[in-house]
Amino acid sequence: MKKKSNLLLIAIVFATLVSCKKEVAPQNQKNIDGLWIVKILKLDGKDFTINEKWFRFEADSTQTSGNGWQQHTTGSWSYQKESNRITIKNDNNFNDFLEYKNPFNVTFDKNSMTLQGTDRGKDVTIVLERATKLPTTEANKLLGLWKFDSIFVDDKEVSDSLNPTKKGMIYLGFENNYTLYNYPEGEKYGIFKTHSMRNQIDLINSSRTPEYQYYKFRLENDNLTLKSTNSNKEIKLTRIHQFPQ
Repeated sequence: MKKKSNLLLIAIVFATLVSCKKEVAPQNQKNIDGLWIVKILKLDGKDFTINEKWFRFEADSTQTSGNGWQQHTTGSWSYQKESNRITIKNDNNFNDFLEYKNPFNVTFDKNSMTLQGTDRGKDVTIVLERATKLPTTEANKLLGLWKFDSIFVDDKEVSDSLNPTKKGMIYLGFENNYTLYNYPEGEKYGIFKTHSMRNQIDLINSSRTPEYQYYKFRLENDNLTLKSTNSNKEIKLTRIHQFPQ
């Protein structure tokens, strides 16, 4: 009988603790849990919106953030119910405008959340929209295999000299490496990088004397146009999904 009484007492205590925990949890904290994409970022009224910046706020007060398919930070977050503020911190990266030690005021509107605060004396406004999957940037769409359709230099088609076999291809890999195939000099290798606020890709070949090439890019379905910013070159390519046999 005494054993049953002890078990009943333990069950009552456990139920009480669970009940208290539910009462302590701020209601709006549940509204914050989940994946959010930054739609607007303004600093002193000027637009500084980053392409497909996102945050994932977990119920255990941890957070991750990144751009497109790439995660680059981990950290924590906390919501202060009394002042209706959120504080976001990073563990592995510096604190930028979105992860600063100063808390932000929070307002909710259906599937959006607006953060307002100050950062180093400047007003910051961030509008986030709830999402169910990671966003895809234009730069993410560059990954894969592309065949050269045309190469223009000074408005003159030069494929006969740069792509005489009409089999020239470039592979853009997820590790930011690229390989040029079927060029007159054989295969060529290098690295590339893209930018978070504009559609630009930079190519740097692997060589004792590296060559830097900078292109603005435009994507239309499976067609890619590269327009050089440091020369009079324009390249048009088409996506392919396997190497030609």
